[in-house]
Amino acid sequence: MAIASLKPTLLCVHASFHCRRLATLLAMLLLLLSGCGPRSDRLAVSGAVTLDGAPLDEGSIRLTSTGNGKLFASGAMIQNGKFNVPQEKGLPPGTYRVEISSPDTAVPPVVYKGAPGEPALPPTAPERIPPEYNSNSKQIVEVSMHGDNHFEFDIVRRRSR
Repeated sequence: MAIASLKPTLLCVHASFHCRRLATLLAMLLLLLSGCGPRSDRLAVSGAVTLDGAPLDEGSIRLTSTGNGKLFASGAMIQNGKFNVPQEKGLPPGTYRVEISSPDTAVPPVVYKGAPGEPALPPTAPERIPPEYNSNSKQIVEVSMHGDNHFEFDIVRRRSR
């Protein structure tokens, strides 16, 4: 009779041990899963670019941090007036200078002379984007943790008279 009365006690101890072990494994799994995944302050950036009122067929956009802190830069190709920088290649919150480029492949390439004694530079397609959006850009955007970080650029070329 003494052996029969011990069996339920041993079963309870044995079951209790497995329950605690299972609970511990579940807790560790939850901690592991909540700690997994990329922890990044980088944010996706997207937008639209028009040239003379029409979506820019193709080009590129580059965003470079301003200020004295660590240098950050990213960019994307522009196709059919749209660009998208995914989060993994995105930017941390901050202020960024924007440069947009789109070579004009419909006209003959331009040949620039090299420095005296240096070979000529390779032929280059002329730039369709005005300098104020390109090499001399003053375009600034603010990438924000709380914003949608969607930017639109309406570029108008000056007409020759």
